[in-house]
This record gives sequence, structure tokens and C-alpha cells, in this order.
Amino acid sequence: MAEYELVPSERIKQLEERIKKLEEIIPEKRAAIELISLVKANQEVVNQLVKMNSQVINRLLSLSQSIEKLVSRLDQFMSKFEIATGEEESERIKEIEEASSQLRSDFEELAERLAKLEKKVNALILKLPVKVALR
Repeated sequence: MAEYELVPSERIKQLEERIKKLEEIIPEKRAAIELISLVKANQEVVNQLVKMNSQVINRLLSLSQSIEKLVSRLDQFMSKFEIATGEEESERIKEIEEASSQLRSDFEELAERLAKLEKKVNALILKLPVKVALR
């Protein structure tokens, strides 16, 4: 003969509720895992932006150094040119000097713009993780 036992249905209902809760928690864990992977991907993007920013800054610094060398060479050429031409070409020399001074002012303006650009890029980089984390 088979034995039968009476089990209160309240316990079975409690177990069923616990199983439902566990089933509801599992998708939330997947969402958390997805969120963590998104944060990791965001951090990789930020790291790449920082690397690119530093590379751009280094290239711009080398460019500014090259421009400085060019300006000094132009100044040397101008001084040699003044000696060679004498007073006959003084008007032409003045034009060249004006162009040289314009080049210097353009270079200074470029350096200021680069500094502003660097500040803006750094500010954007600092703000980027906060925006993604809030989503």
C-alpha cells in the first residue's frame, strides 16, 4: 500500500511565491550585468578619448615648436636679407616684417585657441562618464 501524507497548502504557496520572486530577480541580475558591461564600455571609450586627447596635444605642441623654429628662421633670413639689399628694398622688407609679425600674432592666437580647446575637451571627458552612468 502507498502512504499518503497531508501537507498544508500554505507552505506550498509560500514556496511558489519564493520561486516567482527568484524568477523575477534573475532578469534584474541580467540587467545589472548589462549595466556593468555598458559602464565598462563607456570607460574604454573615455580611456580612448583621453589617449587621443593627449596625442593631439603632443602633436599640437610639436607643431607649435616647429612654427617657432620657422619664425626664428624667417627672422634670421630677414636680417640677412636686410644686410644684402640695403636701403633700396626697405619697403619690401617692411612688408615682409609685417607678414612675419602677422605670422607671430596668428601663432599666438592659435596657441590660445589650442589651450581653450584643450580645456573644453578635458571638461567634456570629465562630464562623459557621469552622463552615461545616469542613464
